Amino acid sequence: MTKQAQSNATGDREFYGDKFKYDKEKDIYICPEGQELHRAKHRKENPKRIRYKNYKACQNCKSRERCTTSKKGREINRSKHQDFLDIVDARTKENMDKYLQRQMIVEHPFGTIKRSMNAGYFLTRGLSSVRAETALVLLAYNLKRVINIVSVKKLIQEIARLRGSYLVKDVALVA
Repeated sequence: MTKQAQSNATGDREFYGDKFKYDKEKDIYICPEGQELHRAKHRKENPKRIRYKNYKACQNCKSRERCTTSKKGREINRSKHQDFLDIVDARTKENMDKYLQRQMIVEHPFGTIKRSMNAGYFLTRGLSSVRAETALVLLAYNLKRVINIVSVKKLIQEIARLRGSYLVKDVALVA
């Protein structure tokens, strides 16, 4: 997935979260006005999201109304896994043609299965049951695709043609 833009409460794109630059060496964010946002202390030892803020700088900032609606000032949150997420984002941007191709080829079946076939969640429990359910849903999807591409009549003709290759020979096919 591509990285989502971090908006602000004012809706001004010049002050979205991606406009704040992270300085890895100093472990700070630099706002579009050049002010430094420092890492806040956390109650937990290892928080999932790390907060950066500088309320003093926000109090006198000329662009405050464009940046935040908070009375205290602007805060930026950073995931503890943000370095890895940045690598993934850079790789996605470098290979955007492959990403778009993946969207067209891979994501279509899942969207169709989820929405059109009403299979957005599993009805069974347990790994073997879920595998069986998945196999049935994918089989149904594949049959639906084949029928849409070649038609029911041609599918039945092809099954009849190939019927001799399989063990099941007594099945009568109706055209």
